[in-house]
Amino acid sequence: MAKLWKEPEKVSSWRKISVGMWRNPSQPTIYGFETVDVDELLKYLDEASEASGSKVTLTAYLTKITADVLAEFPALNTIVVGNKVLQRENVDAFCQVAVANDEGGSADLSGAKLPNVDEMTLPEIADKLHRRAERIRKGQDAEIEQTKSMLDKIPPVVLPQLMRVVDVLTYVVPFDLGKIGIRNDPFGSYMVTNCGPFDIKLGFAPLVPFARTPIVILPGIIEDHLFVEDGEPVVKKGCQISFTADHRCFDGLQIGIFVREMRKRLNHPYDHNPAPETYAVHRDDVDVAAAVDSPPPEASKPVGGS
Repeated sequence: MAKLWKEPEKVSSWRKISVGMWRNPSQPTIYGFETVDVDELLKYLDEASEASGSKVTLTAYLTKITADVLAEFPALNTIVVGNKVLQRENVDAFCQVAVANDEGGSADLSGAKLPNVDEMTLPEIADKLHRRAERIRKGQDAEIEQTKSMLDKIPPVVLPQLMRVVDVLTYVVPFDLGKIGIRNDPFGSYMVTNCGPFDIKLGFAPLVPFARTPIVILPGIIEDHLFVEDGEPVVKKGCQISFTADHRCFDGLQIGIFVREMRKRLNHPYDHNPAPETYAVHRDDVDVAAAVDSPPPEASKPVGGS
C-alpha cells in the first residue's frame, strides 16, 4: 500500500493535546456557515458549461476550489491517525450521491471518491461526478455494488465491531484490503454534499468517524438573498454554505485561512480560475473520457432512481 500521509514538520501543543483529549469526531466538531453572493459565480459556471460542453455545477466548483486551497496550503490537508494529526500526501475528494430505493420512499447515501482532484480541471471534475453518479444511481458501479453485496452478508449485530477492526486495519496498521472490496483511505481529504436538490436552504453535515475526513462542505439551495453593496440593500442570488470541521485538525487560525481563501474563490471566480473560454479544448476529451469510464457490459441492473 502506498504511503498516504506523513509526519508534519511542526506540531503545535494544541494539536497534541486535542488528539489525546477527544476520541472521535462526534466530540470536537466545529460548525459554521456563510451566505455567499453567487451572481458572478452562476455566470462563470454557465460560461464554463457552454465552453466545455459539460454541465458544471456548484458541487463541482466547490470540489475544485477546496482542492485548490488544500494544494496551496498543504498543512490544512490532514488526518488523525492514532494520537497524531498527520499531513496527507494527496488531495482526494469524496462527493456524496443520494440514491432512491426501489420503492422511492427513501434514499440511500453513497458517493464517489476523486483521487488527486487538485490535478483535475473543473470540467473534468464535473464530467467525472456526473458519470459516476449516474452509474451509482443505476446500480452499475462495480466498486459500490461490491461493497453493498458484502454488507448484505454481514449480520447487523457484528457490523459495529467489524467496522472498528476495518478502521484499524485501514488507517492504523495499515493493510491493503482492496481484494475484499475495501478501499484504502476511501473518503479522502474532504467531503462535499449538496442538500439543495432536496429544497433545503441550510444544513449542517456531521463528521463521519469511520471516514476520518475532517472537512465537510454542504451548500443549500440558490435563491434570492438581501446583500449590502456600497451601503445600499441589493437583492441577488445567494447560497448558504455550511462548513463542518474537526477541531483536532483545525483551530481558528487554520479555519480563518480556509474560509478566506474559499470566500475569495466563491465571490470572484474569474480572478481565481481559468477564463471559461479556455475550457473549450475540453470538448475534444469528453467523448474519450466517457468511453474510458463507461460501465462494463455485464454491469448490474438499476437499483434506484435514474
